[in-house]
Amino acid sequence: MILGKVIGRIISNQKSPELTGAKLLIVQKIDQHMTLKEDLYVAIDKVGAGVEDIVLLGEYSTSERCETFQDNMAIVAIVEQLQIQP
Repeated sequence: MILGKVIGRIISNQKSPELTGAKLLIVQKIDQHMTLKEDLYVAIDKVGAGVEDIVLLGEYSTSERCETFQDNMAIVAIVEQLQIQP
């Protein structure tokens, strides 16, 4: 699982048939201190996330969507609160 912040979205008139109806968002990785990292991901939104949301990314099965979708990442949760124990 990867913690990230939604920084944008991808709008496309033409997609692979396996991605029809899928909402694609650009997510930047963050660490436990909410510091943005360089890593960027394109992820299928499964939970209705939006720009500025802190989200949890997970991998999904290639059989669920498209084998050509390189990272196979999906937004699986919107983070409301982050608690880190010392």
